Amino acid sequence: MEGNLWDERLTLILDIGEQMMVSGAEVSRVEDSIYRICMAYGADKAEVLSITTSLIVTVYPKEQGSVTQTRRIKGFSSDMNRLDKMNALSRHICERKMDVGEARKEYDSVIAEGRYQWQIRLFAYLLVAFAFSMFFGGDVSDGLVSAIIAIPFFGIDIVWNRFKLNNFLMLFVSSLVGGFLASAFVAMGLAHSVSMVSIGDVMILIPGIILTNSMRDMFGGDTITGVVRFLEAILTAVTIAFGFTASEHFFNNNFVVLGADKAFTLPLYILYPVEIVMAFLGALGYSTIYNVKGDRLAACGLGGGLSWIAYLFAGTFTVNDPLRYLFATIVVTFYAEKMAKYKKAPATIFLVSAIMPLVPGGSLYRSLSYAVDQKWHEFSMTGMNTLVIALAIAVGMLVTTSVYASARERKKLRLVGH
Repeated sequence: MEGNLWDERLTLILDIGEQMMVSGAEVSRVEDSIYRICMAYGADKAEVLSITTSLIVTVYPKEQGSVTQTRRIKGFSSDMNRLDKMNALSRHICERKMDVGEARKEYDSVIAEGRYQWQIRLFAYLLVAFAFSMFFGGDVSDGLVSAIIAIPFFGIDIVWNRFKLNNFLMLFVSSLVGGFLASAFVAMGLAHSVSMVSIGDVMILIPGIILTNSMRDMFGGDTITGVVRFLEAILTAVTIAFGFTASEHFFNNNFVVLGADKAFTLPLYILYPVEIVMAFLGALGYSTIYNVKGDRLAACGLGGGLSWIAYLFAGTFTVNDPLRYLFATIVVTFYAEKMAKYKKAPATIFLVSAIMPLVPGGSLYRSLSYAVDQKWHEFSMTGMNTLVIALAIAVGMLVTTSVYASARERKKLRLVGH
């Protein structure tokens, strides 16, 4: 009888862990939540192993042997609202000692919650493309054209998800379409810079959650999962950038040879406020695409603006670009951790959108453009710069989360001591 009860409990626990994983949680959070629920249900001991494709949980009930269940993880939905609600459910189970039936009802109600209506999600796509096109140096016409190209991206995404087709192929098709349309609109004189139009759309496709969590997992001790996720993020980014640059190269070779991108510059007293506003709007658009809801939405947007303010502020005491990214990452990661504590939500919800203005999507795009054009010297220089910036971001996350985790542990020890 006790064994059957634990089978039911583990089924529920694995359901919660699976939903957290596919919604965008980092490995440490999934494992910690599962462990806490097992102990709250009265296990004498619990062992949890989580990687990107599976969950394995073994509990040792009192006066009984062991019960083990394994769950194969399939798919990825980047649903921050579901992650938030599943995290809250795990808290409720631990705090209120909810029985399996009551917890199952709350679980089912979370699953029943839908995403934003398609009109809102489409607007978020347009907002991200427009904001990041201007953020990386485009003018208003570049931003508007980038937003127009985001419309077929949204349509392709819906069709691909409906038929459950290969995600890498979807990204490559979207990138080919985006690169061709960017070149066509510039050739028609509706925009001024192919690269600035393209960068806005590249940022829609960049795997922000996977990239962020891979760094947190890798440097947090979950090396296997972190490396797997990091490789997936790199392959995704290369697929996106190659699709755009190859399409633009094809357009130049077969249709119209486009001239050099027209430079667009603003005085610094206008440029910096514009960049900050666009970072805010871009992060707000991302958080909407990731299905962040309620008051968390504004917090994500503010985090995006804060990340770029921190980057610009760092420029007052260093001209070293990686150091500026390091400082900005520390600031925004600390912000995400504080917001997580204040809102009682996973820090991932606030970090993945707020960090996007710092993600070197622009330099990644340019480095792949040089590779397609066989400009190997420029490719090596830009690629190395991209790698160093990515490393600075990873170190910034590691330093902040480590310090924050250490402070939490010291606080727990002090409370236990009392």
